[in-house]
Amino acid sequence: MNMAKQKLYALGIDLGGTKTLAAVVDVQSGEVIASTRKRTRAERGPDFVSQRTIELATTAIRDANLSGDDTLVAIGVGAAGMIDRQNGVIIDAPNLGVRNMQLGQILQKQFNVPVAVGNDVEVAARGEFLYGSGRGYSNFICVFVGTGIGSGIVQDGHLYTGNTGTAGEIGHMVIQAGGRICGCGGRGCLEAYASRTAITRAIMAEIHHGRPSVLADDAQRQLKQGETIIRSGILADAIRKKDELTIEMVEEAANYLGIALGSIINVYNPESVILGGGVIEAIDLLFETAVHRARTVALATPAHRTPIHKAKLGDFSGVVGAACMGAAAAGYQIEAEEQDLGKNNKK
Repeated sequence: MNMAKQKLYALGIDLGGTKTLAAVVDVQSGEVIASTRKRTRAERGPDFVSQRTIELATTAIRDANLSGDDTLVAIGVGAAGMIDRQNGVIIDAPNLGVRNMQLGQILQKQFNVPVAVGNDVEVAARGEFLYGSGRGYSNFICVFVGTGIGSGIVQDGHLYTGNTGTAGEIGHMVIQAGGRICGCGGRGCLEAYASRTAITRAIMAEIHHGRPSVLADDAQRQLKQGETIIRSGILADAIRKKDELTIEMVEEAANYLGIALGSIINVYNPESVILGGGVIEAIDLLFETAVHRARTVALATPAHRTPIHKAKLGDFSGVVGAACMGAAAAGYQIEAEEQDLGKNNKK
């Protein structure tokens, strides 16, 4: 399909535990034409989550003001959870409070265009591969830290999803046998130690036991208003104010993250590691500490030869990757996708 004389637009949706972001993307350049975001509010239930997704998608499409030959060809969604990609179903998403949601079917009925659904960090890895820090690499791991922790694996230029479609669940790598309870029901998972949810719980527990912190009033107020986590910007501001408790808890989380990254470098030996997500974007201390720890854990040779980058696309990694996934699934050739990324994804 030759689209040289016509722009190719798709809608990308990044459905995360904290926020939902929708954007219309020119998938041949990676340019975001229009975007909108709101809190996901997973605690309000699956129906609210699906309606909020439709609301944001509608707003982004309207704001893009497409006209004439510039039509929307597809929708792609990256959702935080286990996905049935073939049928567009979110099988289980603890951070979204969703199970067996037929999201692809819901969106296809609403907007009457093809819809593809994938894991949120998997599609972020696609976005970074095509237009971000993953360009030039054929084998890398993309790890995003937010409400939870997930990763996408690119192997020989293809997204690797594994036998059951769940490859890349680094957040559920056990780093402390018999440790903290995780949202997945297991114990000792990385997500229970290094996600923003984990950092929030650790800080609030210490404040509850009398530790002083500049976060004491703001965080308590935020949680009383229905927020379940302390926002990354608030954490970053506390670090700038040299709040001892926040610095201690962020460094602890970063060290756990670094241990996991170092172990992944030893096992997979990727060409590079890309770190993204709201916490990484906002808090340099977490990124720098995790990178340092990873290099002390990894074997000497890969430790020094494996570059660790921040995600170049920032918040837009997921929506750009999701839009490109949607367009590719609908049969459109994306110029930047010369390596046929994702062709081996059958799950």
